[in-house]
Parts: sequence; structure tokens; C-alpha cells
Amino acid sequence: MTVGKMIELLGGKAGVSCGRFHYGSAFGEPSGITGCPLQAYIFMGPIYYRKLKHMVLDKMHARADGPRVLLTRQPTKGRARNGGLRVGEMERDCLIAYGASMLVFERIMISSDPFEVQVCRICGLLGYYNHHLKTGICSSCKKRDGMSTMKLPYACKLLIQINCNGALSHQYR
Repeated sequence: MTVGKMIELLGGKAGVSCGRFHYGSAFGEPSGITGCPLQAYIFMGPIYYRKLKHMVLDKMHARADGPRVLLTRQPTKGRARNGGLRVGEMERDCLIAYGASMLVFERIMISSDPFEVQVCRICGLLGYYNHHLKTGICSSCKKRDGMSTMKLPYACKLLIQINCNGALSHQYR
């Protein structure tokens, strides 16, 4: 969202300088957005800004690692519980729109709940890893060949297991 503010600021400055309306959104027509630094010492311009009444010191919170929810293995929520900073749907959509897909990947996969699963290339179902045989085994086909290792969020793995197993899906309706 900070990148969007800069784009709006740049569009507002260009509109005021030329005396006409300018498209200031990052979601439309191409306007030469390259990611190169602006060649200016000081950059000021008109922008819509709404002042918050919250104080930064009251809201400041960060953590590198901490407690996790047992079921989903994701960071707990809330500052009182030493929770992690979460990326919601709106933040995710903004990051994707501005081309920061690797940041989305890092926040959703690496910082949250990464997990490796064994997937059968024959039937497409989840398997398990046998440490004694050092290979993946399909739960359905009972075969060792044709297994692939895949990384996905643990919450996604839970969702797949709940949808594939009819007995579990009754509990969550």
C-alpha cells in the first residue's frame, strides 16, 4: 500500500504541474513504472491522506519466532499472545497487484507453516515418508515408486485431508 501511495503522489504531482487530470492508480494503463529510483532530491505532491488517532508506540509489535497454534501450526494471533503479524486477503491482493509475489510466497509459506508432503503421481493422493526405507509410500496405491515431494502450507495439507476423508468432513460442517 505504501507503493500505491507513491504512485498516487507521482500522478498527483504530474497532474498539478500539467494542469490536467492524471490516472494515478497502479492497476491500469502503463505509465512507465520500472522500479528505478526517482531522479529528485526532494519530492512533494498532493495526495489524499487520512490521519490515524493511534499512537505508534501503543501499536508497535514484531517477532521473529514464537508460539504457534497446535492444530494448524501457524503463528498465534494477537499482540497479547506474542502473535505473529499476519498478511490478510487485502494485503495479499495489494502485494500481488504490485508484483511482489516473492514477498507473498515468503509470508504465506516460509514464515507461516511450511510442510513437506509426499504426493503420488499415479493417483494424486497424499502419502507418507517411511524413514526406515527412506522413500515415500502412497496411502492408497501402497506403491513406493511414483512419489514426489511437494512443499505447501500445513493448513493446506489439513484442508486436503479433511476434503479427501469423508469421515472428517462431517465434524467441520
